[in-house]
Amino acid sequence: MSALQRLWKDRMDIYRWDEYEEDEVTKSGDVLMHSDVKCHYSKGSLADTGEDGVPTLINTYSLFCSLEADLKEGDKVIVTQRNGRQITLQVGEGFPYTDHQEFSVKRVDVA
Repeated sequence: MSALQRLWKDRMDIYRWDEYEEDEVTKSGDVLMHSDVKCHYSKGSLADTGEDGVPTLINTYSLFCSLEADLKEGDKVIVTQRNGRQITLQVGEGFPYTDHQEFSVKRVDVA
């Protein structure tokens, strides 16, 4: 476990769109792939993308996890933060580093 991973206090459940069998019928949907995976959810930055004098603010979010985490673009994750709050995210592009991975994520429950 890397020094960074020791600081991560969040946990995530990873869901992937797949086929599964229920009552001898094949269905498609989100299937739980991994549970209770250590991670770190972070708000990256606030970008002003306004045009024509009208400001539009967009938050960017990042998710950090170990290289061993089976996380892919398009997966859905439910992150449970250290305070118990749960956030649903759609996983975007990933960036592997020496001892961890960083994914851009989009919040599904933004009001």
